[in-house]
Amino acid sequence: MPQLIRPRARGPGLSLPIRQIIIVVLVVALALVAVSFVRVLLVEYRLSLEKNALQADIVRLRQENEQLRQQISYLQTDAAIEKLARKELGWTKPGETAVIVLGGQSTPAPTKQPDTTPLREQDQAPPDWWGRLLHGIGVDR
Repeated sequence: MPQLIRPRARGPGLSLPIRQIIIVVLVVALALVAVSFVRVLLVEYRLSLEKNALQADIVRLRQENEQLRQQISYLQTDAAIEKLARKELGWTKPGETAVIVLGGQSTPAPTKQPDTTPLREQDQAPPDWWGRLLHGIGVDR
């Protein structure tokens, strides 16, 4: 009778079967892919938020730009230049008489509490470029 060869018994410290090694390698690979995918999703989300914020800034700046263009168009009209010359420079038209009222009242004027409400853009003093613009068109202060 032929002799049968018995497989050796596995003792501690010997390698795992190939099937278990493949499963462990696949689980580790899937975990790495999942971590990489989550990172990509987080970066995509952050970029999406930044894109939305930049688009909102673009809309706001376009509106501000349009308001400034309208203001420039108005300020280039004769009416605006005349209004500014009368208000800021005290100019008068030929034939008009300027009246300057000096403070010599018999009763003291009541003191007014300072207004603490913030100024709107239209109420603020004109910027320095106004002076240069008026000087450029021959209107000096």
